[in-house]
Amino acid sequence: MPPIPINSPFSPALRALIGGACLVIILAGLKAAAPIVTLVLLALLLAQSIAPLPNWLMTKRLAPWLAVLITLLLVIVGGLAALSLLGASLAGLIGKLPAYQAKLTILWDDIKTFLDAHGMGISTIVPLDLVSPGQLVHIAGVLFGAIAQALGHGLVLLLIVVLLLLEFAELRQTRARKGRQTDSVWSRLEEIGQDTQTYVAITGLTGLAQAVLNILLLALLGVDFAVTWGALFFFLNFVPMFGFFIALVPPVLIALLDQGWPQALGVVIGWWVINFLFDNVIRPRFMKKGLDLSVLLIVLSLIFWSWLLGPAGAVLAVPLTLMVRRLAASLA
Repeated sequence: MPPIPINSPFSPALRALIGGACLVIILAGLKAAAPIVTLVLLALLLAQSIAPLPNWLMTKRLAPWLAVLITLLLVIVGGLAALSLLGASLAGLIGKLPAYQAKLTILWDDIKTFLDAHGMGISTIVPLDLVSPGQLVHIAGVLFGAIAQALGHGLVLLLIVVLLLLEFAELRQTRARKGRQTDSVWSRLEEIGQDTQTYVAITGLTGLAQAVLNILLLALLGVDFAVTWGALFFFLNFVPMFGFFIALVPPVLIALLDQGWPQALGVVIGWWVINFLFDNVIRPRFMKKGLDLSVLLIVLSLIFWSWLLGPAGAVLAVPLTLMVRRLAASLA
């Protein structure tokens, strides 16, 4: 078979086939290196989110390293204060696990009796051993192990964030000296960073306000550990579509076990009303049209990035989709 001339163009079908093969290889590599990739992407997301603060400090004629240092100190102090408050609430929750286990067993027995009486027995489907004290202790141990592992990764994450912030500051000063170049790669990366900053700022601020309202509602209804459930909602707020429903389950269950169905129903209705107002009235007023994503695209993004990068992909789904969309628009 004679060799194909170098200057001969490939057919469109062959170019599509080669491109698809390259894409499969890239995705397979990303999936294999998911732990490292997610760590870097999370650090990049955090660095882009807090970059406006050191940038503002540098406008006050502070050195880049000093601006980054002040930013990190503020972030660390705020994080430690939040963790202290959350840790005290979690300690109380762990102390009451045996009491909740007993109430959950009684509730489960009542449901089982009711269903058995109506010919819908489920004892063979979900055994009661699933809510035993041993199982709860095992689950708590697994959670604490995951938290310890996350804290270990958090030190590496913090180091990467520091390096990225210093790099951002240096690039910003270099770019200020050379002037703006609208067609440069850095300009495109800056546009992607601005999209990420806008998304994180709007999601974070509205999520914080919503979490505060949720805490107040839980406190009014007398639900235990309202701060814990509010903090859980804030973090899960960055998981679009499904984060709200995951965060809703624990406070509803605690309200049901402690006070009964009326309070549990009150939590469901109250959280749903607050979430409806923020998602349909408040947040759209601040979200730029360029950041709007359809519901179908969000769901597909969650599925794809979670499959590719694991649980962290659910948090990174929207920023990564915005990045891909921006790159595709710039290359078109």
